[in-house]
Amino acid sequence: MTFVQFASQHKNTSLNTLVALIAAFGLACTSETVSDAADSGPTTATVTPDTVSTVLATPTSTAAATSDTLVEPATNLTDSCIKQNEFRAEVDYFPDKVSVRTAENFSIEYRDSYKILTINGTDSTDARSYILVQCGADAPIGLDHPTINIPIRSIFLSSSTQYPGITTLGSKSVVTGVAQKGYITSTELMAHVIENNVTEFAANFEVDTEAVIAEKPDVLLSSGFPDPSYSVLRGVEIPVIDWTDWLEINPIGRAEWMYVTAALLNHEKLASAFMNEVEKEYSRLSSMALEQSNRPKIMVGSAFQGTFYAPGGGSYVAQLIDDAGGDYIWRTGEDTGSLYLDIETVLVEGQAAPIWIDAPSHWSNLKQGLIEEPRYADLNSIQMEQVWNHTRLVNKNGADDYFERAASRPDLLLADLMKIFHPEIMTEHSLEWYLRLPPQ
Repeated sequence: MTFVQFASQHKNTSLNTLVALIAAFGLACTSETVSDAADSGPTTATVTPDTVSTVLATPTSTAAATSDTLVEPATNLTDSCIKQNEFRAEVDYFPDKVSVRTAENFSIEYRDSYKILTINGTDSTDARSYILVQCGADAPIGLDHPTINIPIRSIFLSSSTQYPGITTLGSKSVVTGVAQKGYITSTELMAHVIENNVTEFAANFEVDTEAVIAEKPDVLLSSGFPDPSYSVLRGVEIPVIDWTDWLEINPIGRAEWMYVTAALLNHEKLASAFMNEVEKEYSRLSSMALEQSNRPKIMVGSAFQGTFYAPGGGSYVAQLIDDAGGDYIWRTGEDTGSLYLDIETVLVEGQAAPIWIDAPSHWSNLKQGLIEEPRYADLNSIQMEQVWNHTRLVNKNGADDYFERAASRPDLLLADLMKIFHPEIMTEHSLEWYLRLPPQ
């Protein structure tokens, strides 16, 4: 029977009775559809990180929803859950969303009451997806991935580049574990760590699985490298999310990893506002640099045990130098990692470069560098006293703020490099991380 036939048959029925009959009619149609599907035989679907974006899971509702009871939240719930018996599957609980425009190694997809966070695999780690479910909502059906209730209430951090996202979003209170306390430069975060006796779970650079399991955080952000402890933690249902921001070549893309933290905290609104300002300033500065006709040659790197390490021509640092109006001497090639050069090559190819950045961080002056390698005296950068390293903000423990905060502030990092390469157009900028080495 069609709905038109049904309505005609009951045209003289009272309104209240008709409403009940319509509901029954709908259930009958649903039953017929289910029966027809059952007759057609079983179907099988395989869900993997590669196909998860095509799967639309339907949460089961704990209460019937009607048009006059739907309450659309004005913003994401950052400090609370959906109240008991008030979950509605039709409501979008994430009006604040982020758009990952530049980063290439993670993605975030939004459904009404959950998010799908996917971290791409590397040569040594697998691609993994996580289902971030708004607390108080029903868990989605049909997605075979770890589930994390959000907003999270506790997190363990493994990398210093994870700290700025937490502090910028005003969420230091959720930090219940850090890998090494000595590598924290943020006074705000350090105060929280000391005052709340936050767990140090990898003091010797090895994850103490017992310490992590005892605290059972909602999530642990790894440093993006494999570790046998992670399979143990995942085995006891502690989600481990690989933080591979260091794979991003584009400086804005690397900064966008704050969105992973924001998605876990439901703080997309704050994160989007922050990143919009960072991206806007980065674009303004790089446009200024592009207008400069003079692009000084730049040498980058430092030696260790006879080998000189420099960033590859397709790397993050090479991109920054380009955007800052410099001419990186090893820009040719597409290597995104490090170059391994002998000192003789450096002396020949780097001789004419008037500027050397990211020189050894343990150098406090040029004299110290020349004691280590007297042949550096032939370099133009040494003779012009234009050798720089990023040690301006190193605390008493030796922790360098450059490694904590620079990735999240590519606009400030770009401004520093432009101040070095083109000081005449950056007179108002005060250097954030870089320091020019004195002669002695």
